[in-house]
Amino acid sequence: MRKFGWLLLAGALWAGSAAADVDYDGRWYVSPSVGLVFADSDTGPMGSIAVGRSIAPWLGVEIEGGYSSLDVADLISKNDYKRSVLGFNLVQYLASEKATIRPYLLGNVNGHYIKFLQENIGGAGVGVGLGTFFNLSQNLDLRLEGRYNLDFISSKGAVQDDTFYLWTAGLGLRWKFGADPNDDDGDGVPNSRDKCPGTPKGVTVYSDGCPTDLDGDGVPDYLDKCPNTPKGTQVGPDGCELDSDADGVPDVRDRCPNTPKGVQVDANGCPLDSDGDGVPDYLDKCPNTPPGTKVNADGCSSNDSDGDGIPDDLDRCANTPKGVAVGPDGCPLDSDGDGIPDYLDECPHSPPGAKVLPNGCALVGDCRKPRPGEQVDANGCAIDKNFILKGVKFEFDSDRLTPEAQHILNHVATTLQAYPNVNVEVEGHTDNIGSDSYNLGLSERRAIAVKKYLTDHGVAAKRMTPVGYGETRPIDSNETEEGRENNRRVELHVVN
Repeated sequence: MRKFGWLLLAGALWAGSAAADVDYDGRWYVSPSVGLVFADSDTGPMGSIAVGRSIAPWLGVEIEGGYSSLDVADLISKNDYKRSVLGFNLVQYLASEKATIRPYLLGNVNGHYIKFLQENIGGAGVGVGLGTFFNLSQNLDLRLEGRYNLDFISSKGAVQDDTFYLWTAGLGLRWKFGADPNDDDGDGVPNSRDKCPGTPKGVTVYSDGCPTDLDGDGVPDYLDKCPNTPKGTQVGPDGCELDSDADGVPDVRDRCPNTPKGVQVDANGCPLDSDGDGVPDYLDKCPNTPPGTKVNADGCSSNDSDGDGIPDDLDRCANTPKGVAVGPDGCPLDSDGDGIPDYLDECPHSPPGAKVLPNGCALVGDCRKPRPGEQVDANGCAIDKNFILKGVKFEFDSDRLTPEAQHILNHVATTLQAYPNVNVEVEGHTDNIGSDSYNLGLSERRAIAVKKYLTDHGVAAKRMTPVGYGETRPIDSNETEEGRENNRRVELHVVN
């Protein structure tokens, strides 16, 4: 026993000194096992759990606890040999850590507590064993082990001084905690020799741990999209011939080496110019310009019929009035997005999503630009809630609506339906041509005609009150035709 202990200690010291300059997996692990204990023809169950780690490339230590119960055939069950053990194992590996199957020899010294023939006995013991670890993953092994044990018994009772032998066979697992410290990138080359410690998993490497590069172009094979590049060829990060602008034409043949990424090029590496106007397609906003057309830097005709600064090729609103601000498409700006361009919008800041009248105003919660002489509130908005229905005209000296007026009133009906709790006066106004009484009657008939049209198009009649004001409320001079035209109008006045 004493000789065996010295051997274990000597082996540990030797292995520890050998480990000074060699990497090994020193992670702690836990290893539970179950199996059988037997002696002669007697058998029984056993279980154990060990906590341990390697202390050298070929050597490990464990602290182990276990319990077994040997069913002695010629004794009653309460006289069976029951054994609790706490011991120390020295594990001598017979294969390197790289091996998938790693056999080992084991030496054990222990203290045990035995109950036999109804006596409780303490003692010491030793054991030797042979086992194998089967690697399942970086952290998990399957463990198979057989062991021969000697229990040294000292008793003065029914159990006489003796040495009992036992065989055990166990099957278990070994779980290692943490990442493998020996080989961080898992390429099979220990960290101490690995010149490329960050190699991705599964990549083939040389003995120094660096990825293979069979064509010697400086790009490892696992990244090399052109693995057979001739020696001396300049290559890019993908291992293919250098193509600085990534247009598919190698630099040695590229006449336009600074083409922006993603631009289609011809065989010379220059951007395509389908219409031949001198402006490459990726910059050409008008790619189908007829041959010979004089173009600007955008590749569009330099003609601008309405003078709004947008070439005709790009102008979606080619007849914009002069001086009206437009967007990139040549259409008048509509700052509040209500569908009424700013230059016609009396309420240019309507709430988002609000239904508006043809003049760009919502019936409630909006700010109308004041007309000359109108009173305004603290925000500079017109106080009167009167909205002129521009374009709502009638046939000469009649209350019959023109087709254009009907089209505008369709829009008005939709807006009124969006505000079901708003009531309005429908006001008719005329110029000063004709007698006062005639103009008053004509304006009232026209207001009634507008109400009827809106009623026929879904607006509740009780929400609208027609009123004729004749020539009593002009908004412009009656001395000019333009002024009289402005005075002949229909207005909506919000009354609640």
